Amino acid sequence: MSEQVATAGLDEGVGEGANGDGRRTDRTGFLQGLGCYLLWGVMPVYWKLLSAVPAFEVLAWRMVWSCAAVVALCVLVKRTRFLYLFRDPRAVRTFLASGLIVSCNWGVYIWAANSGHLLQTSIGYYLCPLFTIVLGMVFFKERLTPMQTVATVLAALGVGYFIVANGGDIWIAFALALTFSVYGAVKKKGGYPALPGMAFESLLTGLIGAVALIVGAAAPWIWQLVPATPDPMAVTGPVADMALLAGCGVLTAIPLLLFSAAANRISLTVIGFIQYVSPTIALVLAVAFFGEQFTMAHGICFALIWAGIAAIGVEAAWAGRRKRAAEAAPPVPAAVSSPNPSSAAMFTDAPPAER
Repeated sequence: MSEQVATAGLDEGVGEGANGDGRRTDRTGFLQGLGCYLLWGVMPVYWKLLSAVPAFEVLAWRMVWSCAAVVALCVLVKRTRFLYLFRDPRAVRTFLASGLIVSCNWGVYIWAANSGHLLQTSIGYYLCPLFTIVLGMVFFKERLTPMQTVATVLAALGVGYFIVANGGDIWIAFALALTFSVYGAVKKKGGYPALPGMAFESLLTGLIGAVALIVGAAAPWIWQLVPATPDPMAVTGPVADMALLAGCGVLTAIPLLLFSAAANRISLTVIGFIQYVSPTIALVLAVAFFGEQFTMAHGICFALIWAGIAAIGVEAAWAGRRKRAAEAAPPVPAAVSSPNPSSAAMFTDAPPAER
């Protein structure tokens, strides 16, 4: 990643139009978001290569190497003042919370991808925006629009049918949807610049990962609480495993950095649509390449979730069209001071008694 890409919009947390060219900012944020979700979409292939290593051990190494990668990036682009955030109690609370939440998300995802549950991860990430809607309603007292209500009901029906058809086995999808939607809300509410914030978050989670590795070295049986399930794609050998584990740092840091940058530059609505790239890729990989069985329950669940997504998309398209029409409309002349009351009256819509 070039310095220009790595630092674009990261230091000020700018929003749309902050550079005087709203279209340019939108385009940059869109590309950052798209790149993030493309990388997340193909990530299961990488975890399959590491499937001979216990999932919790992979998670701990991922936390450590992600910290190393992000700190190295900060040094490379000369943005090393993130340590000042240690003096900000709110920042410590925010990034410790977001770091622990996203680490839980990582752990579930790594285990699921290597245990034949990639289809459930796809369901989980399709549910993320709908979980975000519910979180906004419950915790921020936001009101659902009619289409959001329809989407939520359809998704609930799809998930409910899947639960009944599969004996309640959908916890993976729920865990992924909940952790990632909460993570996005925490990051958005925090409002910190992306690169310093990401570095600080990675530093906190990296310290936790290092402690976990030390404990695991002293008591290796801990890793076997969630034993490895090697895939035929798995790479074996200490050198190859360590190289792949080190690569987790770059593979994790770049998408998260792109996500943080995109969240500061484009609306959550746009991010909501881009994020469907990742579960779609996971769905294709699960069925076409990893041989997971796509049952009727999967089909009905996906169909109802997709119908809900379409409902939200229609609503967003209508809102965008109305906004563009309003922006294209000629401005209404402002009222002017005039000694002639009848002349001044032409520039206001107020009733004669209020002029």
